[in-house]
Amino acid sequence: MNRGGRRRALIEDALKFLLDRAADETPPSTTALGEALRCTPQQTRRLCDELRSGGWIEGDPPSLTPTGREYAAQVARAHRLYETHLARTSGLPSTEWHRRAHAEEHHLTLQETDELAARLGEPAYDPHGDPIPSRDGRLPPPHGRPLGQCPAGWQGRIVHVEDEPAELYQRLAREGFAPDARVRVLGPTVSGGILVQLEGRNLELSRAEAALLTADDLPKGASYDERVRRLSDLEPGGRATVVGLSPQVRGLARDRLLDLGFVPGTVVEIALRAPSGDPTAYRVRGSTLALRREQAEWILVHLEPAPAPAAAQRS
Repeated sequence: MNRGGRRRALIEDALKFLLDRAADETPPSTTALGEALRCTPQQTRRLCDELRSGGWIEGDPPSLTPTGREYAAQVARAHRLYETHLARTSGLPSTEWHRRAHAEEHHLTLQETDELAARLGEPAYDPHGDPIPSRDGRLPPPHGRPLGQCPAGWQGRIVHVEDEPAELYQRLAREGFAPDARVRVLGPTVSGGILVQLEGRNLELSRAEAALLTADDLPKGASYDERVRRLSDLEPGGRATVVGLSPQVRGLARDRLLDLGFVPGTVVEIALRAPSGDPTAYRVRGSTLALRREQAEWILVHLEPAPAPAAAQRS
């Protein structure tokens, strides 16, 4: 990217930061803006002067003008649509979507963005649950509340996972947190975090990690199924019945698992497990398929325990 392109990217990153703060109803400061963009105080002051002269921000602390908000919404729209495109088609891990979309958002024209939106079916939310501005800058209504505000015993679903800071997001992604993941709140921890149940696992989240998660009630008629586990939890000799795929797996990886026969109602057994425990070969619909542990964690099942040995049954 040349110097002019880098300057444009910096301007657009600044406007998008201010748009996000406005959506969070968090008053931005010049200092916070500079820290987010990794600029020195002097560079941040020059940038704000440039944004004011362009008619995109006003006041101190800075806030977007109508023109600035429209520009910022265009950038956010391009970014979130491109993340959606990557999630559906690329097979890349979720930790890569943001970085690649951040590079692409500064190059997509309005026409290209509109064409991408049409191909994707005009989605309202990106794969992290962030709202996608419409062509005229409108946003879908907000929904959900911070997971940390949900009381012990509450059951619901994740609707948004904030992807920054990256290191916290990566940990949440590894644990399986994604929009539409079903969770149960078990209660607060002594360290000020929160203990939740996700797909049969009790997970302790720090206060900072919980702050990245937004949750909402389950849709009408839906319920939290406490029997759901991951295929990776299946022990030799046991059986599992597939109930679905994790909402975390998307695109080519999801299509591949469905093509292999991991659809609701399919019975799965372990055929062979490597000495290290990874990979594991499973019997599925008359075929034997080897999966890495990471892939097996994407398959949600009901487990049936291994039958007791014959001698134990007689006694």
